[in-house]
Order: sequence, then structure tokens, then C-alpha cells
Amino acid sequence: MLVEGTTIFNTCLTQYDEYQGQSTGKYSIQIKLEAKVAAKLTKDGVIIKEYDGEPIRKFTSRYDIEVFTGTNDKWTKELPSGTKVRLEYITKKHPTAGEVPYVKRVLVLEMGEGGDHGAEAGFFEDEKEEF
Repeated sequence: MLVEGTTIFNTCLTQYDEYQGQSTGKYSIQIKLEAKVAAKLTKDGVIIKEYDGEPIRKFTSRYDIEVFTGTNDKWTKELPSGTKVRLEYITKKHPTAGEVPYVKRVLVLEMGEGGDHGAEAGFFEDEKEEF
């Protein structure tokens, strides 16, 4: 299954998430969802929460999560807040938490503010204007 959304925090998918200073043993990504997408997930049994009045969902995995850019290159850096992503996920039924989504892969659709947009450091520094 696929879902698109926008990261609400800086997200590092190469390190386990922490809770109260302890590793959770899971990778995680939280995304803000459009209302239509949130409604579909809710219909499928996935519990949706709100953050700043917007629907959000946390997707986790105990396994390495592959992250790719639009050019199909692997991404290993932190994803800045505001990054638009498409997640591939599966769900598993939990007795009290409903259908719990587990992320398998992430495709970066548009990098958020402050992200590396593909230009290397000093990319424009060597250009000299000649008249």
C-alpha cells in the first residue's frame, strides 16, 4: 500500500527512534496527511492522530528502511521537516491499536526547508563572471 504526506519533524531513518532517552529499537517517520488520505486510512482501521489541527500518522519498522530520491538514488541523510514523501507500507492487526502501519520504503518527492537539494557545497563558487 502507498500513502503520501509531509514530514512534521526532522527525520533520521538510519537511527532508531528514542523515547525518554531510551532506544525504541524501531525506525519511525511521522507524516502530516491530507484529510482525504486520513479518511481512507481510518476506513482501513488505522488510527489517526492530530498535530496542530492536522491529521498525522507515525509509521515504524524494526528493519532498515530504504529511502530513495526522485532519481532513484539512495538517501542516507536526515529528512528535514516539510519533506514530501511517498511511503510503501503494510499493516498488521493489533488487539488494541487497530491496524498498525509498518513502513517498508520511502520515496522523497520534494525536500523540505533546509534540506540538501542536490547542489554540492561550493557548487556555484567556482563560477566567475566575465564581461
